Amino acid sequence: MGRTFKNILCSMLAVACIASFSSCSSEEPSGSSSSAEATTQPTTASSDTPATKDSADSKQKKYDYLMIKQESEEISSQLDKIIADKKYYGTVYLKIGNDFEYIKSRGYANNEKHLKNSINTCSYVGSVTKQFTAAAVLKLCEQKKLSLTDTIDKFFPTFKDGKKITVKNLLTMTSGIQNYIERDNDADNCIAVKRELESEISKDNSKNENKKIIIDWILKQDLAFEPDSEFMFSDSNYCLLGEIIEKASGMSYEAYLEKNIFAPLSMRSTGFEPNDKTAVSYQGMTSDSAVLYSGAAYSSTGLISNVSDLLKWVDGLLDGSVLSKESLDIMFTAYKENYAMGLYVYGSSLCHSGKTDNYNAMLSFTRDKSEIFASLSNYGCSDSSYIFNLFKKSLKKYIAD
Repeated sequence: MGRTFKNILCSMLAVACIASFSSCSSEEPSGSSSSAEATTQPTTASSDTPATKDSADSKQKKYDYLMIKQESEEISSQLDKIIADKKYYGTVYLKIGNDFEYIKSRGYANNEKHLKNSINTCSYVGSVTKQFTAAAVLKLCEQKKLSLTDTIDKFFPTFKDGKKITVKNLLTMTSGIQNYIERDNDADNCIAVKRELESEISKDNSKNENKKIIIDWILKQDLAFEPDSEFMFSDSNYCLLGEIIEKASGMSYEAYLEKNIFAPLSMRSTGFEPNDKTAVSYQGMTSDSAVLYSGAAYSSTGLISNVSDLLKWVDGLLDGSVLSKESLDIMFTAYKENYAMGLYVYGSSLCHSGKTDNYNAMLSFTRDKSEIFASLSNYGCSDSSYIFNLFKKSLKKYIAD
């Protein structure tokens, strides 16, 4: 299918998602549903820029935790209504303070087999992957195998601009390196590899073959701007970081994360290959499965996890099980355009959304763990970021003066 036609379909799906609020059945969708039956209204920002100004502002204020505890049943009912009204299919988790937790799963992990979503259902998390890659880089810095000031010609000696760009530039999206993934900001449901790569990468290639094709393409492109002068979201930065992790550690990217993050935190359902818990995506009218080919998503958008494991990640990251306080301070400090390292910073909250194929995700947390939101969906017309922003708006009345 041509890229132009795909973009038209993306736009049609985005319009259908908005237009169909009043006309849709409240039944869970089946694999044969048309796109016009979807009702989740997408955000207008990029699919990997998760927070609106409203939600960002509210994150900087404290909740009245006693009031939330006293009205927990009413709050849960409000959140249930949001999930039902917007026909969100996936799993949503919210924690506020020490006394309020909310979890809701809707829809099917496997539509054909009628297996329902749950907190243990695995899904591709898209750009939520980036914070794991950033943590791995900082871990290597702690192990004295890497430095944020290293220029990347050390790892890619033939790259003509390698001497200008540091590891930190890759982490903070300030390298100027062109994106190998296309993201359509006008039709938020679209994400695809660059057209010129579509004919090169293949589902029949090995992980390393597809990865090499993509990295070779990245390193041949001219920079969009001089390194460190601007911010530009580019998945290519984190693709290159995966390769740097491999060269610095002497291990595969996946093995390094397994040894240093997943195993220590008992994240047993997290990895880079589908397992028997992985949800099957549906509502795939605009699907571009090339982003899921082995090696294509890699260290930028390729992680598979579930809500249960993402909560383990937040706990382990924040309690010092993964990185030192000094490294966390570096990782959580915004550099340009609210972007830190693998995370956006809004007030006291750290967050990132993710989109790949028909999967989408959102993870947001405060450093003191007073608020945690996690959501995963395998339904193409659900939007985890939109649900997050609706939750924030519904909770505004519980913000203390």
